[in-house]
Amino acid sequence: MPLVNLEGAFDLHIHTNPSLIQRSKGDLETARDGAESPLAGIMLKNHFESTVGRAATASQAVEGIQVYGGLVLNTFCGGLNPAAVDTAIKLGARQIWMPTLSSRAHKDKFPVQGSSQGAKDKGISVLTEDNKLKPEVKTILELCRESGVILGTAHLTPAEIYELARLARTTGFKKLLVTHPYFAPPRLSVKQQKELTSLGARLELCGGNLYPIPGLATLDNYLETISAIGAQNLILSSDAGQPRKSKPYEVLRVFAQCLVEKGIKQEDIDLMTKKVPAELLGD
Repeated sequence: MPLVNLEGAFDLHIHTNPSLIQRSKGDLETARDGAESPLAGIMLKNHFESTVGRAATASQAVEGIQVYGGLVLNTFCGGLNPAAVDTAIKLGARQIWMPTLSSRAHKDKFPVQGSSQGAKDKGISVLTEDNKLKPEVKTILELCRESGVILGTAHLTPAEIYELARLARTTGFKKLLVTHPYFAPPRLSVKQQKELTSLGARLELCGGNLYPIPGLATLDNYLETISAIGAQNLILSSDAGQPRKSKPYEVLRVFAQCLVEKGIKQEDIDLMTKKVPAELLGD
């Protein structure tokens, strides 16, 4: 069995310190690990603050790896806040994520974790009471479209993601990325995943979901998704940085290697780890 080749690949989902949730390493250590791997670039994600400035500092400090940052629209930045999005994009953000811990769907699933931010409300939804996208969400998507920045669906419900995908298709936005579809939320079926890609969205399959915690996906789940949807509509990421997981690159490498040993061709791995992520980044 050949060893998987990840030379020039990207990992667009890594968690680092500082964070209010325990992480294994900080930005610079993570960037150094990336520079020692075959990866071309990594993206830092944080539920509690923008990683745009942190990524820029890491890129300057560590040679041999490009570090990207973004903004999660949780309560710390005002939630669905177009001004925060506009500022983050102008400062260099390459992905904007919809709410994670602050989303209504996440708080319904994990009420203790959601309340740890000090927010006593029901959480953030992108939909109005009559299930229409809020005006500020439309503005945020338009800001991403105009700047060529990825919009990640994060911890929204399937219904919310469908509405975003329909708007993206209507407006010609081609960088809607469905974040870890097997995580809960959103816990999307393969049928739903296929419908979303038919609307123009792409999906992010995360190797970290295979670990015992959260343990929300199996290799067979991912093989079914790749078969049904096609590698051209997918990216592979680690969603690593937690103490219970290996280093991000190792999570991604083992994930990709297991796919290869289950019959996925190297050219499809190249699509999911190199070509499609590069297209989304604009690199």
